[in-house]
Amino acid sequence: MKAIIASCLSLACLAAAAPTTAEAQYSGAPRTFLFNPALDVCIRDTAKFKKAPPYVIGFANAGLGDSWRVVGLHSLEKAAHDHADVVKKLLITDAGHDDAKQVADIQDLVSRGVDLLIVSANTSQALDPAVTQVTERGIPVVMVDRRVDSDNFVTFVTASDAMMGRLFAQWIVEKLNGKGNVIILGGQAGSSPNENRVKPAMQVFGAYPGIKILDTVYSDWSPVKGKQVMQAMIAKHGHNINAVFAPHGLQVPGAIEAFLEAGWKGNEIPPITSADMNGPMKMAIKYKFPLLDIDYPPAMMGVALDVALKVLAGASVPCVYTINSNIVLTHGDETPSIPHPDMYVEKHVVPDGPDDMLVSGGMGPDYNPSTFKIDFPH
Repeated sequence: MKAIIASCLSLACLAAAAPTTAEAQYSGAPRTFLFNPALDVCIRDTAKFKKAPPYVIGFANAGLGDSWRVVGLHSLEKAAHDHADVVKKLLITDAGHDDAKQVADIQDLVSRGVDLLIVSANTSQALDPAVTQVTERGIPVVMVDRRVDSDNFVTFVTASDAMMGRLFAQWIVEKLNGKGNVIILGGQAGSSPNENRVKPAMQVFGAYPGIKILDTVYSDWSPVKGKQVMQAMIAKHGHNINAVFAPHGLQVPGAIEAFLEAGWKGNEIPPITSADMNGPMKMAIKYKFPLLDIDYPPAMMGVALDVALKVLAGASVPCVYTINSNIVLTHGDETPSIPHPDMYVEKHVVPDGPDDMLVSGGMGPDYNPSTFKIDFPH
């Protein structure tokens, strides 16, 4: 337990580095750990992986198909730079969101003699056999952001998907007073962030007979596709849409544009959920519609390298290594389950920042993803 608390405290420092009003953010230990009702939690003994540095670490990335993953990769590269004294090489592959390519990437990284493998799985089921094979060879695997179906890895670095999904859904239920029609505006079908947020949300929605899911559509985490599928939903259901459940914010700016271009007034846009993205918060302030943002910080990829070094040092780590998620809300949209957010959108938004800025990136106020370059061992 001491190991968990110590790791949580170090992660709070990363959260405070984000280009937002740091003093307004929640910076304690992750609530998903503090509020966990279990008397015991899963701890992984990593003594068998202990070895002396320097290390060769591989990262098998699902792809760079959206801005969240770009910032996450930069966070990982920065962590390698910061630990150049013990990291001999960080080998990075990009699967382009293709399962077969990522399986081949994992095999290639193993053949290059990695001491530890970090994996962000494109889809949880397809990558499971490849990750399991690496584990069976005695090479420790750290999953980040996206896991595989089995538990055949050392630890999974993430923010709480289940907490996000349940709280998003409960807020929508309470905003609708238990009765209304919801569109599920998903991300990438089959990806663990999508599935692990939608499933808990559906359990919440299922407890309220007055809540109806009109449709489930997928955006591939794209604002362009998010706009296209929401246009189709508006054409199909019109003002029968009472709320939009989005498991992340990447697709949300496009969805909001779809409502506005369809002639909906700002205050007619239904309650919608989001994460990390600057644009939806700017739009919620301008057009005055209800928005709940629960961050899923891409800084977790840098944290994954920190955790990898703990594993190679033989330190025990939790089976699920959870980082903080700030809860951000528009004024007047408090509910019984969120009577007091960590902050209101005005404190989290970057008014002059671009819509696609990830305000929870943890890279500091001078970070620009389009110009970022850093020297790291590779």
